[in-house]
Amino acid sequence: MCGLVLAAAAHAEALPEPAALAAHLRQTAVVVEVRHAHDGLGEYAPVLAFRGFPADDVLDALLGAAWRQPGCEIEFVAADGYRSAIPAAQFERYRAWLVYQRADGGVFVTDNVFQARRDVPLGPWYLVWDNLGAPELIALGDHYWPYQVIEVLAVAPDAPAAP
Repeated sequence: MCGLVLAAAAHAEALPEPAALAAHLRQTAVVVEVRHAHDGLGEYAPVLAFRGFPADDVLDALLGAAWRQPGCEIEFVAADGYRSAIPAAQFERYRAWLVYQRADGGVFVTDNVFQARRDVPLGPWYLVWDNLGAPELIALGDHYWPYQVIEVLAVAPDAPAAP
């Protein structure tokens, strides 16, 4: 079970602005490079640099340690209400980052070639994975790369769906 925080009515935590999150975490944002899964397939996806925070630090700060319990899933809620569920175990296996801007100051958008959409805003928050450090993630493409994230919550697999 995912613990007390995740009882039947799981509660979502809004992601704060980057400066507020940095103060809460007591750390500065870092630059992370990834093979950008939304912009191409496998080794043909460009390497882009983003600025953000380690996802596990953010999840610990917002959800406490309960999200790390076996069987938990983390839901990333997008601005339009779409929910992406990712097994918490994925964060134990691989390094992820919640990013809020491109490191080069470029526009924080993507052309999602798989959905034939151009100039899709990625912010306010975007979850990316260290697929340069774990090449097996490249085969997953953009699976588990939610964007436009505004809230996170942890849920047990048998918990009722959040409204």
